[in-house]
Amino acid sequence: MSFKTKTAALIVIGNEILTGRTQDKNVNYIAKQLFINGILLNYVCIIPDKKDIIIDSIKFMKNNYDFIITTGGIGPTHDDITSESIAKALDLNLEINNLALRELEKYYQKTKLPLNEYRKKMAFMPVGSKIIKNKISGAPGYFIENIYVFPGIPKLVLKMFKQFLNLTKSKSKFYKKSLITYKFESEIVDILQQAEIKFKIKVGSYPKIDEDNRYVEIVLVSINREKILKAANYIKKNLLNV
Repeated sequence: MSFKTKTAALIVIGNEILTGRTQDKNVNYIAKQLFINGILLNYVCIIPDKKDIIIDSIKFMKNNYDFIITTGGIGPTHDDITSESIAKALDLNLEINNLALRELEKYYQKTKLPLNEYRKKMAFMPVGSKIIKNKISGAPGYFIENIYVFPGIPKLVLKMFKQFLNLTKSKSKFYKKSLITYKFESEIVDILQQAEIKFKIKVGSYPKIDEDNRYVEIVLVSINREKILKAANYIKKNLLNV
């Protein structure tokens, strides 16, 4: 992008995703929500429940993106090691977060299920973490520095991610415009490159097949709506000469 804006990286954590046992549904939702709110998702990776890989990923990304978002690995089982890995990456101790414990106590009191030691594990967070409430199953996510930690269950992410957006309100807003052409991508490359440079916006082209029709969708993106409109007119005018 030629304009400055906030960036994010998403780390999807879970062996079940990598083995195909579970289909990830969070990436598309998170990407759309970030875009709508003026934040670019510039990097996505899917990694296993392995402490050294989680630690290395956090260390690398925390200084290269404005926001690091993780999903998965904060449940009560032995392979839920996201929190301890993040604590290690930040060189912080892992301890019970009292607010998180209180949320768990309220939830399990309501459900009349015991809050055993395994469930209490979900209240352990890096020192200094602030919770992201989970009104569905009680176990909160949290954020520490520029790292925002969510469970992997899509239904929970859907509800909890709104809190992230409230916490990280961006002053930017993206505008997008689509154009359709029946010319080949190879015929319009120069026009799109020239438009991107001339108007300092992002221009992408995406081949599509709809039943028997083949076409290319041209997508223009910028924080400046006027530039998009000018670029669209420029592209349409020049396509007539191809």
